[in-house]
Amino acid sequence: MNRQSYQDFARSVIETLESLGFTYFIGGSFASMYYGEMRTTQDIDIAVVLSLEEAPLFVQAFQTVGYYVYLETVVDAFIYHQPLNIIDAESGFKADIFLVNPDEPTELERSAMSRRRREVYDPDTGAETYLYAPEDVIIYKLKYYLSGRIDKHLRDIAAMLAIQGDDLDFDYLEQWAAHIGAIDLWHTLLDEYHRRIQAQTMSK
Repeated sequence: MNRQSYQDFARSVIETLESLGFTYFIGGSFASMYYGEMRTTQDIDIAVVLSLEEAPLFVQAFQTVGYYVYLETVVDAFIYHQPLNIIDAESGFKADIFLVNPDEPTELERSAMSRRRREVYDPDTGAETYLYAPEDVIIYKLKYYLSGRIDKHLRDIAAMLAIQGDDLDFDYLEQWAAHIGAIDLWHTLLDEYHRRIQAQTMSK
């Protein structure tokens, strides 16, 4: 199978998940670009609600379309609560899959799952997918920044604040930022956002 772009790869992954009928929702830069600032990315993070009994069906579906993913890897990811990769054998493109145990989702996973959104991700075809709500994208990016100190997460949050603005549920963000231990970081980003808004207002 010849895929000419990462967008084609992402579309194929989404279509495969849709055909399986599993509950899933996309985060990472794919979602932050949708809600914030467009930029080039080869980063798609997908939470998939999957039981061990469903793992063989999951693996077979992705192997059928030419991807590297193995049952042993999926089982290890489930048991040890670690992400796994789905890799396009030809291009080397990959998607990061985060398995959600349907019997024991974390509190944050349960909240994000209940708030996922069905959105059109390809205006040319009208194709739809499930995305994390913007607030949950922000919460997870705060969490990722704290664990890895990668600045792109802060840039993505700033872009989402600039675009989404008052449409965001700030009470929800405050609650979960405190819950994951990121309240000081969140307040720093929020203060910077308010300073930008004030500067824009004064310049008019």
